[in-house]
Amino acid sequence: MLILENVSKNFGGLAALAGISFQTNKGEILGVIGPNGAGKTTLFNLITGVLSPSQGKIIYRDTSLIGVSPHKITEMGIARTFQNIRLFGDMTVLENVMVGAHCRTKAGLWHGLWRTKAQQAEEKTIRDKAYEVLDLMGILPESGALAGALPYGKQRRLEIARALATEPELVLLDEPAAGMNESETEDLRLLIGKIKKLGKTVILIEHDMHLMMNVCERFVVLNFGKKIAEGGSAEIQENPEVIEAYLGKEDA
Repeated sequence: MLILENVSKNFGGLAALAGISFQTNKGEILGVIGPNGAGKTTLFNLITGVLSPSQGKIIYRDTSLIGVSPHKITEMGIARTFQNIRLFGDMTVLENVMVGAHCRTKAGLWHGLWRTKAQQAEEKTIRDKAYEVLDLMGILPESGALAGALPYGKQRRLEIARALATEPELVLLDEPAAGMNESETEDLRLLIGKIKKLGKTVILIEHDMHLMMNVCERFVVLNFGKKIAEGGSAEIQENPEVIEAYLGKEDA
């Protein structure tokens, strides 16, 4: 589905990413791991058009994403969540999810102003789908609450719900378990499994290695902006470079 070839990103003299290459397969959960500052979120920003690469190719379904705006990339079928929660706090939970479906709407400005039958029918369809996604995420009872009033763990779920409302094929989750307790993290693991059962492909950034090893089928490991390993959980855990990146090494 997604192919990265020799992707690099420089900020002045700083190489945030250098020569990153990998691909994702339809229906898999791919984990991207690495220490803080390894370039993981920068990678997501490149895939979603927030940043442009200094070098390399990013191809989604045989189409280059270079120079494509973020909202167009969303329309193409790629959705994401953010490391720092970015909800519309003064809107309801339901409204936040309905906003996510905006890229799939057809009614224009005049339809909205005149409240035409087509616009009303489309809005009902979007509302019904939003309720379905909220039910999937386990936060349907909070649909009328303000998003900013939700507990932290449910705000994380709402971010994922809003991403799913865009009807994506590829979902990028940036540290969704950050700040969660063990019970919330276990619920998240089950939710990611549900997303896969919907036929979605998931790329997951997360520091919780217990969660990652239990949910991801394959891993890409970054350190100082470079890919140092790729493979299944067993080979990643035994890779000397990965162990050194996380734990350091003894002096000779």
